[in-house]
Amino acid sequence: MTVKEPRATEEERVAVPVGEAGVDREELPLDVRVEFWFEMFPWFPAFSAGFGAFVLGYLGLFAVAVAGSLSLPEGNLPVRVGFLFYNAHNVVVTGLTTALPDSIPLTKNYLPMVEHTLLLRFYPAIVLTVASALFTFFRVPIRRSMGATLATGMAIATGYVLIALAGTFAFSLQVDNILYQPSRAGTLVYLLCYGLLCGVGGSLCGQAVIGAVSGE
Repeated sequence: MTVKEPRATEEERVAVPVGEAGVDREELPLDVRVEFWFEMFPWFPAFSAGFGAFVLGYLGLFAVAVAGSLSLPEGNLPVRVGFLFYNAHNVVVTGLTTALPDSIPLTKNYLPMVEHTLLLRFYPAIVLTVASALFTFFRVPIRRSMGATLATGMAIATGYVLIALAGTFAFSLQVDNILYQPSRAGTLVYLLCYGLLCGVGGSLCGQAVIGAVSGE
């Protein structure tokens, strides 16, 4: 006759609540770790970090444009800066005209028009990585945890790509008979990749800083 061991309580399985440094959760069984992160991980703040990274990234670029450091075409500066921000993620801004029987696809790419193009290509990755690192440092301050790293990457990427998809509707520009908007398929693919990679990378950086601060 087999006697089942009593199920450990949450306090016994996870001795220290999330947020305290020094917890080595990797020794816990895989199912416990997965259950813990789904239940205890601060998902909404992580989503908000993704939202905030996109908004702050755009506002930072807009501030540079207002200061006159970007050579963009005249007219509707907020939208054109938005186009440039999407271009920095490798997302094409596509135009569609209904003036002819067959629609004629056109594209806009402002990257060749501005100085420091290479820096601008790295700009979204820098913003996302910093946002992820700060989130990890202040909201999930543990020295090392693959669960926290992956959860942070997924949550930040989700928040980032959702607001970016909404932005494809907000950033639209009518020129003559052509309506320009960022490609939604490109936004989904590229910004999701940016969010995942930079979210994971930023979380690892945040954990490394926590380890350095704690003396490890």
